[in-house]
Amino acid sequence: MTSSFTPQDQDDAVPPPTFFADVELKLDAIDRLHNPDPDEFTREYVYKRRPAIITGLMDNWPAMERWDFDYFRKFFGDLDIHANIQNLDSKLILGQVGKFRAMKLEQLLDEIENDEEPGRANYLRAYPVHRMVDHYPELEEDYDLPDLVPNWADIRFPAKWRTGTRNPAKLFGLLLAKTFLNRGSGKKATRSEISSRMAAVMFVGSKGTVTPFHSDGMQTAAYLCQVVGRKRCYFVSPDQHKKLYPRAFRRQFGMAQVDYRKPDLDKQPLFRDVVVEETVLHPGETLYVPSGYWHAIEAMDASISYSHQIVNEDNALGWLTCIPERYLAQLYFKSKGGLRNVTGAKDWDDWA
Repeated sequence: MTSSFTPQDQDDAVPPPTFFADVELKLDAIDRLHNPDPDEFTREYVYKRRPAIITGLMDNWPAMERWDFDYFRKFFGDLDIHANIQNLDSKLILGQVGKFRAMKLEQLLDEIENDEEPGRANYLRAYPVHRMVDHYPELEEDYDLPDLVPNWADIRFPAKWRTGTRNPAKLFGLLLAKTFLNRGSGKKATRSEISSRMAAVMFVGSKGTVTPFHSDGMQTAAYLCQVVGRKRCYFVSPDQHKKLYPRAFRRQFGMAQVDYRKPDLDKQPLFRDVVVEETVLHPGETLYVPSGYWHAIEAMDASISYSHQIVNEDNALGWLTCIPERYLAQLYFKSKGGLRNVTGAKDWDDWA
């Protein structure tokens, strides 16, 4: 396998963003690697916490041929979901971009295809993949999680990470089961259930959907595997977090309070000094987001994406230290009148 550690030339077909006029924006600043060597990638990107776009990992995915809105309508159209109906004219702050509305997935797909209302976008955000697999088990044949780096959050991690007397992945699985409740039932989740719930989610949305600046909760890293459409991605390094004015429980939920398209520099002057890195994610490409890295995502087309969170020796300690913070956050949200009042989400499944 080969790897390259140089940025791809700027894609002339993709126009640059029209905002960020007051900050330093580096276009096409994320390295693109083709089938990188796992040890080299772990050393240069995982341990150094550098984002990257990886090509070649999805070349054999049947999803690249099968997944479109008709496929999702056929096999998952009757799923109950909470769609994020986004008002793009509102503040672009995570949890405040529009409202959540209960509907069938088929209804959301119809609205994505037919809704031309300016300033509105329709989004199924971070829907747990295990619910889709329960509904249609053959879905798991469509994708294969990359074995690029060790991932203790994946119950299917390669045998070389399962064997031996010292098995951190097994311990991690037990901690997952002990830490989280099976949402809605009041019963403890099995390791398989909680691993799938925590780790794998689906994103389906119209052109224009936005996920504002955030860092992934519990200090996880993540793969974002792009199947349909393009997404523009912006990154801010963890050492600049104060310039994004994060909410309380920054490591737990990582919500920036800056509207990056229309920042209020009088109230948030530090944002003027932020350095933003930009890239465009194309179908068949995988984005690696390091632990603690701030990022915002915009859909340039109607899109379908699969994401899987990552925990390993690089960020497991951070994950563990977030456990007590999680319970403090739940108390905080309760004191503010519930999760919906703070994030806009109906429940933890909508938020996570």
